[in-house]
Amino acid sequence: MLVNLAFIVVFFVEMLIACIFFGNLSDRKTPLLSTVLIGTVIFEIGAIINIFLISNIFLNVSYTFFATFMFSILCFNLKKIKGLFYSVILVAASNFFEILLTLLIPSLTGNVATDFQKPIELVIEVIISKVLYFICVMILLNFIKEDNNKIKIPISFFVYPSILMFSVGSFWYICVTENIEHTNQIILTVVSVALFISTIFLFFAYQINAKKENKLLILQQEQDKIKTDISYYEILEKQNTNLRIYAHDARNHLSAIRNFNENPEIEHYISEMLDNLNKYSNVCHSGNKILDVIIDKYVTECGINNIEFKYDVKNNNLIGLEYHDTVSILGNLLDNAIEASINSKERYITFETDFRNNYSVIIISNSCDTSPRFDDNKTPITTKKNKLLHGLGMISVKRTIKKYDGDIGIDYDKNQNIFAVTLMLDLKTSEN
Repeated sequence: MLVNLAFIVVFFVEMLIACIFFGNLSDRKTPLLSTVLIGTVIFEIGAIINIFLISNIFLNVSYTFFATFMFSILCFNLKKIKGLFYSVILVAASNFFEILLTLLIPSLTGNVATDFQKPIELVIEVIISKVLYFICVMILLNFIKEDNNKIKIPISFFVYPSILMFSVGSFWYICVTENIEHTNQIILTVVSVALFISTIFLFFAYQINAKKENKLLILQQEQDKIKTDISYYEILEKQNTNLRIYAHDARNHLSAIRNFNENPEIEHYISEMLDNLNKYSNVCHSGNKILDVIIDKYVTECGINNIEFKYDVKNNNLIGLEYHDTVSILGNLLDNAIEASINSKERYITFETDFRNNYSVIIISNSCDTSPRFDDNKTPITTKKNKLLHGLGMISVKRTIKKYDGDIGIDYDKNQNIFAVTLMLDLKTSEN
């Protein structure tokens, strides 16, 4: 009975360790509770096979690998090849420590074989091997560099599994060398299992809290960026208003000078100046001040970077889109478009707005010579090294469009090297 219970506990522990490991490398596809339930079902089938069918080393290893791999691709955003690779590593590490302990036990006890060991001793030995496996996995996580958003386990946390290892090892030694009652041996075994699971849950809870803190940090950074952008656009709007007033007055003065002038060369010079002033004054007059300022800003920025910027907002000036959300959506998408276009041979960006079936449509397309990578949510993965500090733009856009019962479509044309983002927003139902 005790051995059967040990099978159940061991497979459950294997699942928790795999959950911590894969959860550190990628986001979950399913909520935490669902992930644990799915993982428990997958892994506990292995325990049932051992208890009711056959307990075979080869079958046990094969199923553990299968369960680990299926768990990685069903519940986590890992590609199959990575799930396969890491599943091999986890199963290999787990079995390595089991074999290592099997070889060490005879030398420690003086027995040639362990076939005649008490079930309680065997259970504690399995726990010791899983503690070593758990420590190995935690150390491995700190060396795997999937990205800079990876949560590192503090060195101080390894005090807990170290103490656990010492405690469980002491319990095993007492059970082997001391003639203690069977009831007390069971108590020591139960305490060993409880200590082990509580230690795993400690790391599990730390991982969850660390991810929450990371998300809060990302949200705070995003909000700070939007506030900075809004302040920047407010300053630009005031500057543009003053410059337009100046341009209007300058045109009037030049027109007056032209009326008094009879020199053809001066006439030509004045005409050129008036043309330049007219071009500046007519960058964008959509009727939406913030949209005009944003377009003016990106016209200038694209000109500096030799990017052809075309826009068409005459059919829809996005007047129903709140100031804050206009900055968040257009600022993030156009920043991404400029970043991609700068690294392209043909540098261009097009920005269009329109109406489709009573929805406001925003289409931003740009040159992009490098095919983007997408995660399982079809969101482009940032190419910058620090993924915690970058890649916030699309996250912000997706969250903002939910406010307007909107949708987003992202497409990349490999033949023409065009990256396009299409937004559909129901501006009539937005909260004011």
